Amino acid sequence: MAKYDVAIIGSGPGGYVAAIRAGELGLKAVVVEKDPYLGGTCLHVGCIPTKVLLHHAEVYDQFKNGAELGFEVSGLKINWANVLREKTKSSRSIRKASSFSSRRTRWSGCRAGESMQARGA
Repeated sequence: MAKYDVAIIGSGPGGYVAAIRAGELGLKAVVVEKDPYLGGTCLHVGCIPTKVLLHHAEVYDQFKNGAELGFEVSGLKINWANVLREKTKSSRSIRKASSFSSRRTRWSGCRAGESMQARGA
């Protein structure tokens, strides 16, 4: 069974930064996350997806009210499937960057309830 210097509960913004810092200090850290992916609520269903949706709403509003600025746009429609695809793409991109950081700074993640022996640690 692997030995760790520090265990961090949750892989959200606080846990992620704590794991990076532990690695920078030469400690071997494990991050325990209840969700299937590292990143926590903020990355997957909270802050990041919400900001993407808000951005799309602002762009839509600018086009809708473009006449005030001298732009006339007709037939403006929302393609909801594309909006959701962009939201998912943003979270996935950040998650991949987090994964790279975990390899660079010597920390690993595991799912809550998962045996460290079962994952070969």
